[in-house]
Amino acid sequence: MSFELKKYVQVIREKLSNGLDIVILNNPKAPIVSLNLSYKVGSKDEKFGVRGFAHLFEHLMFEGSQNVPKGEFDKYCSASGGTNNAYTTYDYTAYTMTLPSNKIELGLWLESDRMFFSKISQKALETQQKVVIEEILQTVENQPYGKWRENLAMNAYSELSSYSWEVHGNKDDVANSTLENVNDFFEKFYNPQNACLVLSGDCEHDKTLKLVKKYFDIESNSNPISRNIFLEEYKLKGKKAITYDNVPLNAVFISFHCENIFSKELYIADVLTFILGVGKSSELYKSMVLDKQIAAQVGAYVDKREFTSLITFFAIANSPEISSDLLTESIYQEIEKFKKGDFDNNLLDKCKIQLLTQLSNEIQYSSGLADMIGNFTLFWDNPEMIYDILNKYNDVNQDKIIDFANKYLIYDEAIRVDVLSKE
Repeated sequence: MSFELKKYVQVIREKLSNGLDIVILNNPKAPIVSLNLSYKVGSKDEKFGVRGFAHLFEHLMFEGSQNVPKGEFDKYCSASGGTNNAYTTYDYTAYTMTLPSNKIELGLWLESDRMFFSKISQKALETQQKVVIEEILQTVENQPYGKWRENLAMNAYSELSSYSWEVHGNKDDVANSTLENVNDFFEKFYNPQNACLVLSGDCEHDKTLKLVKKYFDIESNSNPISRNIFLEEYKLKGKKAITYDNVPLNAVFISFHCENIFSKELYIADVLTFILGVGKSSELYKSMVLDKQIAAQVGAYVDKREFTSLITFFAIANSPEISSDLLTESIYQEIEKFKKGDFDNNLLDKCKIQLLTQLSNEIQYSSGLADMIGNFTLFWDNPEMIYDILNKYNDVNQDKIIDFANKYLIYDEAIRVDVLSKE
């Protein structure tokens, strides 16, 4: 399968004098434009005492700026027929907006104002501290199986590593954050040299670039950014954590270390996890849910990060008497088949087609395309990677999957988190 994306999308890149990367993708098939402004800062850039601050700061960026008072950002956007959102990861924070193309200048003004003229008050900080703490309570602490990722982080990485906590961070650290933390974080990370702006959709290059320069070609802090380091010895292997929670059924989550986002092997990892654990046609589902009937839910995915990644398999039992050991044994049995090459190319081809279709669906939308290219620019310094992304998955074959499985899926090195019922 091949797909010449270059025939449909032309990537044009510019760089402003203040260091801001600009990527414009003009595709006027619909009168809309998506803006993606990504900053190269995430939870891995935090330290003990401010765990969760990157996520907190994402919330604070909607709390007002010099020309856009608190609560007005969303109003400006929605009143113009647009939508906006934001998210924080381990490695970066992205702010997204989709507007009618005749409102592109509004979007640029809104994003520029909070990049250069942020104005966060003590009251705004206190409000968002409460919001983020409540979010942690609802989505993690009071959620069935919600804390397993925290246990994984603590057992997969040394406490010296900023990957040893989750993106949502720590409630106490969030509660103790100060305006001094806010100002320091903004000055250090929220500047043009640490960001990439992608515009995708109905945005003719010359006209769009002129508008971008109008709002973003502003002199700003250009001090070098000091970052946390990551050492190979920060990886922990062969660890097991058992937690007892108010859950009705036992569950197991098994992770293995693999390479960072720059490794071509992660394309193999994507295909492998797709075959093993994505959807009702996956091998884990057919074996553990349908045939053995020991699991109610199974899955697999790759958690991709700048310094190192994790490949995770999980299963939740379908009845109280099913143990986490039995679930683990069944997962390993399916992995073992791939180590031995006990699968046919028809299965591989089918899953590759499904994966490529899923990816193609994502990038046919201006917002999905902008998001992906922002990531390629921020980390690889190469927005044109988008042209070859489908072919990289298509290059995965049976031999590469066998080699990957034997290289990384080593049972003695697994990080295992069991979540067991208290009863």
